Amino acid sequence: MAYGFAHFMVDASCYFILLGSNDSGNELLLHIVLYNVLAFGLQLPFGWMSDYMGKPVLIACLGCMAICPGFFMFQQPLAAVILIGIGNALFHVGGGTVALNLRPGEAIFPGLFVAPGGLGLFAGSMLVQLQLYPVKLLVALLFITGVVILLLKQPAISYVKSKIYARNLVITCIILLLVTIGIRSAVGLSIHYPWKTEINLYAAFVVAIALGKGAGGYLSDRFGWAKVTVAGLAASAIFIYAGVQYPIAGIAGIFLFNFSMPVTLTAISNLLPGRPGFSFGLTTIALLTGALPALFKWDHFITGDACISLLVIISAITLLTGLLLYHRLFTRRT
Repeated sequence: MAYGFAHFMVDASCYFILLGSNDSGNELLLHIVLYNVLAFGLQLPFGWMSDYMGKPVLIACLGCMAICPGFFMFQQPLAAVILIGIGNALFHVGGGTVALNLRPGEAIFPGLFVAPGGLGLFAGSMLVQLQLYPVKLLVALLFITGVVILLLKQPAISYVKSKIYARNLVITCIILLLVTIGIRSAVGLSIHYPWKTEINLYAAFVVAIALGKGAGGYLSDRFGWAKVTVAGLAASAIFIYAGVQYPIAGIAGIFLFNFSMPVTLTAISNLLPGRPGFSFGLTTIALLTGALPALFKWDHFITGDACISLLVIISAITLLTGLLLYHRLFTRRT
């Protein structure tokens, strides 16, 4: 709960600072791209650093603290963007490592950790849109949250980097899972429903994303990773396609679409024992790669309803292949 709330506060704070310190226009677009490149791209080297240090809680706390000065840098937007991008990357790597090791090998806690992030982005952007600037309150909440997670006991984390069994198969499996993540990122940012301009429907859409990630981890652990995630993706293709005309279908589709997120994250971490931070960073590189078309406004060729549904089906096939290979690898080990 603490790390989930911290994730909400970190993402809300970053988007509040990012949008609040920039006017609309080319500069805002440039800063959004830079922020995403830093926040997602730095998680791979920071993940390696976290694994080397073995102190993910400290890394997560430093991420929170690094963002705090950004609230007072609205007149230096470029410096603020660089600072919050670095802070965001530090927090995600540290918090993600902790979540992956609260119940090692299971997807429930990674799902609960990542779920509030989208809600935070929505909250931060809404504060700016409504011209509400509770800077002191946000700084206090983020600072206190950082202190709280620093005081919490760190779970037992193994950093023993055992030899990777069947290296070629492992690499193939990881690539398949990363491709699934990249497609999910591209599709998620390319869905432009006309009804999302209505605040209530857009809020429901964002909540469905968060609930999908949280429920996906729990349901997958209980009923089987492949069954839940692949079925969820396949069903989401139908709902997403119908979502243009029927908002409830689009909301249901995005809920099911996000079932796979915690499973792909956990599977990659399980395939790379002793490297939880590095594994988390790999997934964010895939997210960033998938987000590039939307960030640079090149996503017009995948915004069609049929094209998006086709990409979701391809993602389901890729995920199924990756998870079948994953289970084969772990069956061989036992």
